[in-house]
Amino acid sequence: MNKVQGLVAVATMTFALACTSAHAATVWDFSFSDVVSGHTVTGSGTFSTTSNGSTPSDVTSITGTYSDGTTVNGALSLIPAATTGGVRNTSADGFYYYDNVYGGTPGLDTNGLLFLAGSQEVNLYYQNGTFNIVTTYSGFGNWVITPVNFTAAAVPEPASIAMLLAGLGALGFASRRKTQQ
Repeated sequence: MNKVQGLVAVATMTFALACTSAHAATVWDFSFSDVVSGHTVTGSGTFSTTSNGSTPSDVTSITGTYSDGTTVNGALSLIPAATTGGVRNTSADGFYYYDNVYGGTPGLDTNGLLFLAGSQEVNLYYQNGTFNIVTTYSGFGNWVITPVNFTAAAVPEPASIAMLLAGLGALGFASRRKTQQ
């Protein structure tokens, strides 16, 4: 094997490793928006988990923004679970069950995530094939359930991006060297 073939092989392996480690990320970009008209809900940001998301793991933090199109707008902050490992909790006001677990398929369970949007508690969960947002207004019995489209994607770690750039650099070097000979 000559040097060019060796560099191409190293670059290919580096690229493969970069793609693989992106799936091991513990930081996730997410967004959601309502599926029905009549109640506008949108949100986006990032959240962190304790493992790579292939199996359910605890969500440790969330940041981003939320809007219900009318009164609730604000920055997101996670309401920590009283216990970890997928144990169901009840919110302080008693309106929500939550476990702050993400991973596996579909990613969220029927308990879901509980977070603050400004001063409003919001529960994002998955049930009967649908992602939903629940917000409570002015006491028990005054809540709105909104079906949403929810997406989350792993954010590549900086090491993954560095390996990808190194692989592309090696390919460029090999290509340039070949044209000079």
